[in-house]
Amino acid sequence: MPRGIKLPNPRMITGIVGRDIVKDPYYSLSKLYKATLDELTTLPESYPYRIETERLTKERLGLLEKAKSVVEFEKSLNARCIENVIHEAKNELLLVRKLPAWAPWEPLIAEAPADQWKWPI
Repeated sequence: MPRGIKLPNPRMITGIVGRDIVKDPYYSLSKLYKATLDELTTLPESYPYRIETERLTKERLGLLEKAKSVVEFEKSLNARCIENVIHEAKNELLLVRKLPAWAPWEPLIAEAPADQWKWPI
């Protein structure tokens, strides 16, 4: 049985060069948000990036599930184009997958120079 599209995309074009229409944005975004939440569990619970990204992703997933249309969801995010939101969600997921290898929550190997954050030099 074919899966029904919950929130079909009402647009024919995005108006953004190189950005194609996503026919089923609800499915794409909910899948990306759930994957991001799963991947975030690989990061330390006290890591601020994990805490804020979990909060934001859960908030957006809740808005997506409550939305009755793509336009309503876009308005709730103050977004012009749902395809941009999907693009951001993909990039967020890619970043979350790279973070365990980088381990930015671990202490520095050596002390940072005293004037590292001084501007202008």
